[in-house]
Amino acid sequence: MARIRGKSKKAEILSLEEAVKKYMHNGVICAFSGFTGFNRNPFAFAWETVRQGIKDIHVIDRHGGVCTWLLNSVNAMKIYETDWMGWGEMAGKIDINLERHYKAGKVILEDYSHGAMAMRFLAGAIGAPFIPYSAPLGSDLYNPKYDALGKAGMRDGKNPKIAKKKFIQMEEPFWGEGDTILLPAAKPELAIIHVAQAGDKGTARWRGVGTIDKEISFACDKVVIIAEEIVPEAEMRKLPETNQIPYFVVDAVVECPWGAFPSSVPFYYDYDAPFMRDMDKASRNPDDLKKWLDEWVFGPKSWEDFVVKLGAKKLLDLKADSTTGYSVRMMRGKKPAPRMKMPLSVARSGY
Repeated sequence: MARIRGKSKKAEILSLEEAVKKYMHNGVICAFSGFTGFNRNPFAFAWETVRQGIKDIHVIDRHGGVCTWLLNSVNAMKIYETDWMGWGEMAGKIDINLERHYKAGKVILEDYSHGAMAMRFLAGAIGAPFIPYSAPLGSDLYNPKYDALGKAGMRDGKNPKIAKKKFIQMEEPFWGEGDTILLPAAKPELAIIHVAQAGDKGTARWRGVGTIDKEISFACDKVVIIAEEIVPEAEMRKLPETNQIPYFVVDAVVECPWGAFPSSVPFYYDYDAPFMRDMDKASRNPDDLKKWLDEWVFGPKSWEDFVVKLGAKKLLDLKADSTTGYSVRMMRGKKPAPRMKMPLSVARSGY
């Protein structure tokens, strides 16, 4: 039966600590916002989750990022349904901790394609129980042999958030175009979405890459918005076409400047590739990883303390240019990114 969304919600404003304590719990099924490890990953929320000792987390996601990397660094993730299990092309393509836990049988990995995961969240967003999608037809992604949750005996209907089947292959009934695949909707408990701005009633906005964060917000039962800044709701209504998430699906808003670091928030700050490379380097040795966690996760007294520890120079270097949306001070290879002298459209067209 399709899910019918009830009355609109009234978002509450919480601190980072309060939001994690209220919405995260052992065994929670959640989804994080952003694109790969480089764009709007709600890292501060994952950081506080690790500090509060939440375990056995079931992540349903489009791809890995700095959030899943951090959860895996302390073996806090038990099930991972995703389409890409790396975390950062320029930092370390493979999540070493995820690989280590998988080989030790400590985490279940359920693999879909990029398009399939997007379609699953679209189905969840519109309240459909499943959706047809044919792109990876014929691949082992649709081989029952690789149904990880099925092999683990978890498709028995006891957990309403785990579909009874990974997929169903059937003859397309309308156009005679051969077989197609039916995919179960993705319907996690909790969406954690990092944005640039949020109104005090919950309306949310970002600039730059959006991927399927809007669909995730509609697909999940609860939505927590982590915002660089909270502004009056009336301010968000001045340009409603620039808002992506409406207030009536949001449960809580957290103001957390630099909360997506080391990923980026376009027009606020850039991603910190050297910091991410240090994360990857630490993950390759358990002793080094413990030192990194002690220094950067368990050492700071708060997220504000974490940001202070980064240092003023790093924050200034990462600060985004108001025209391009990214830093023009950070080194890109051997040179800093070029400063924008004119709009790209003018540079390309000549007028």
